[in-house]
Order: sequence, then structure tokens, then C-alpha cells
Amino acid sequence: MKPISLLIAAVISLSISSKTAAQKDTSTAAIFKTWDDFLVRIKKEKKPGATTTASIESDPRLKAIKDQLLGEINQYLFAKDKAEPWKQWTSTRQPKTGDINLLPLLEGAPAPVYILPQAGQTDVDAKFDPYIKKIESEQKQLAEMVAKNSKLQQVYEKEGEDGLKKRAMAESDKNVMIQQMGGMDNLMKMSDAERKAAAMKMASNIQANPGLMSANNNPGMDAMRQKMTSDKDYMARYNKMSPAEKEAEMKKFMTQNPQEQDQNFDLNKANQQHDKLMAERNNSKYVQDITLLNMRVQNRVGAATDRYSNDVTAINKWVADVKNKIDKWYNAKFAAIPVVELGEYGHDKDPEQVQALTITVAYLNYYLLQGPEMQLRSVSWKQYKDNCKWAIAELNDFIGGYKWGSQSSENIFTPEADQEVASGIGAAYALMNQIAKEAKGSTSIARGYQKQFETITTGK
Repeated sequence: MKPISLLIAAVISLSISSKTAAQKDTSTAAIFKTWDDFLVRIKKEKKPGATTTASIESDPRLKAIKDQLLGEINQYLFAKDKAEPWKQWTSTRQPKTGDINLLPLLEGAPAPVYILPQAGQTDVDAKFDPYIKKIESEQKQLAEMVAKNSKLQQVYEKEGEDGLKKRAMAESDKNVMIQQMGGMDNLMKMSDAERKAAAMKMASNIQANPGLMSANNNPGMDAMRQKMTSDKDYMARYNKMSPAEKEAEMKKFMTQNPQEQDQNFDLNKANQQHDKLMAERNNSKYVQDITLLNMRVQNRVGAATDRYSNDVTAINKWVADVKNKIDKWYNAKFAAIPVVELGEYGHDKDPEQVQALTITVAYLNYYLLQGPEMQLRSVSWKQYKDNCKWAIAELNDFIGGYKWGSQSSENIFTPEADQEVASGIGAAYALMNQIAKEAKGSTSIARGYQKQFETITTGK
């Protein structure tokens, strides 16, 4: 059985109390009486060691208390969610060599070391930093690939900032409304009042001749608009057409009554412009679809993160509750320790009794609080990682067949598909980084618990 399976099995077993344990009195008074007895044992042993650890783990009364303390939190952590938004997509991808494959990379995130003695011997940086650096390397490679395929970046490298400004001006001049006002260069030279007057004139011209909006005064297109406005049946038939049928219908109107067209009207040029507009529209739609995919993925990741956050909140509350119970017992016992004469040091609490109480509390924290806490956090982390794998599955399926650099628009200033895909992948890398750092932080806490326990119980 794999280590994580052992972990889950161990934690589940903690939530199932035996009949014998269930019959025991686990009221607060009984719990404190058990701890009183354990304190007496510590006082007798003088120097606790491995036998003390073994005895606490085999004590049926302490085990019953442990099971009772863990019962409610285990029920919460292992309760199945009514809805699992992160599972809206089931992966069907068959990975190919050389493709970016996010799922095994996420699965490779090292798990937290939850067993305290093992955590105490773990070099935390050595265990987790190689994975974190690997993700950072993947992020760098992604940025380099996007830059390599970006037309905007290519233009900048060849023509510099001045080249980009000139191209931006030229691209703006292609806008019909900008053309109607004399071009971008002319607009920039106008005063505010002149720009306002030009805008009003442009609006008046377009109202009188809507064909100006198409950058081509085409009576055929005007006729099509008029037919749609006056003939509701035709509008309904047009709306039911496929994209190819709509395009053919538009071309039919563009070619009718050629004698009525402007003398400068060029049918071939008009068709080329139409094809270009359709291509740009399709590219924009493709970019939009990728944006929506990223949003779906992030919503799923968000749902998985919310569940994990709720788990962490529940565990933190459990920790606080158990700690408060142990602190309450400790404070009562400490208050009862008598003050004794310490010679030249004056008067103070009996140091032997204080030491025995301190060691007892260290064992209680170690066995009833810190060890179980790290198990709970590790199980919650594993569930979070698994849920995140479901959450990013749709993105992972999509990028398997994605061709970098194949969807670039002629307009270098429009959003690019590559950038949107990279945004989704980058978010997945950031998620992996976060998951790894969560595991690293949890392991550091476990290591700290172990070192603290060793210091108190051995004096080293």
C-alpha cells in the first residue's frame, strides 16, 4: 500500500471508535483524570524516553480520548461534497511526446511529511525546492515561447518603439470612423473643439449614408440592410442560415446592380475585405473561446480552493479547541504546584513538579494534538491536489493539440490566442507552485513540532 493510502487509512481508523472505547467515560472530568494519572507516571519515571512514548501510544484511555477529539473533524474532512464543481470535465487526452502535459507535473508535487519523527530528520529545502525551481523553469520556457511567436515582440525587436508607434497609427487609420475624421495624425493635431466638430460631422455623414461604416459605399449592402428592416420573414430566414449561407447571401447583395455602384467600387477588393473581416472575426472568436475556457478552469480551481480553505479553517478550529482543553488542564495543575524554598534563589514553584508538568504537556500535545494535526493537514492537502487535477483537466486537453504561432492576426495589436493559452498555463503553474509551498510549509511546521518535543523531553 502506498504511503498516502496508509495515511488515509490511518486517519479514517481514528474516526471509528471501538466498542470498548465508546463505553469509557470521555467527559472533560474523565479526560482530565486520565491526564492526571499520566502526570503521576511522568513524575515516577524521572527521565522519560522511548518507553514513555510507547506507553502513551498503547494506553487505551488516551487512545479513547484521541478518538473522541478526532471524531468530528474526521467526519467533516471525509464527508463527500453534494456538488463537486471541479469535476465538471473528465479528461480524454492521450498525451503525445513533446506536448505540455500539466497533470503529471501537478501530480509530481512532493507531499508534506506528516509523521513527526520523519519530519524532524527532513531537509525541507532539499525536498521541495527542486520541484519549485522546476515549475519556475517551466514558467520561463513558456514566456520565451510566447515571445518567440509574438508578432508584436518580433516587430519591437526589429523596429523598436518608434516602429510600434508608426504601426499603431497606421492600424488606427484603418478604422472607418477615424478615416471619416481625417486620420489619426490629423486628429492628434486638432484642438478639442476641432475634434468635437469633426466627430459631429462624421456622425451626420454616417446617418445620411450608413454605407460609410463599411469603408465602401455599396448600394447592394444598403439594399440588404433595408430588406432586413422591412421584411421580417427575410430577417427570420437569414437568422436561421449557417455562417457559410450568410456569407453567400452577403456576397449576393454586394454583386447585385453593379451599374448602381460607385465608379470606384472594386468587387474583388470588396470580397477580399470581406474575407479578411471574416478571418479576423474568426480569430477573435477563437481568442474569446480560449478566454472562456480559462474562466471555466479558474472557476473550478476556485471551487477546489474554497473547499481546501474551509478544510484548513476547520482544522485550525480543531487545533484551537484541543489546545484550549490542554491549556485549561495545564493552568489548573500549574496553579496547584506549591511554592518552595530555593535557598539563595528565594521562593518559587517546585521546579521538579514544574518540569514534570511541562514534560507531560509536551507528550499530550505531541500525541493528542500535533501528530494528528499534521495528519489532518496532509490529508486535506492531498484532497486539494487531486481536486485541482480535475479542475485543470479541460485546459490540459486543449493544449495537447494547440499549435503555437498558428493563430496570429495581421493586426499585431489585437489579443492573440497564444497569449490567452499562455495565461491559462501560467495560472496552472502558479497553482502548482502554491501547492508545493503549502506542502513545504506544513513539513516545516511538523519539523518544528518534533524539534520542540525533543528539546523539552530530552533537554537538548
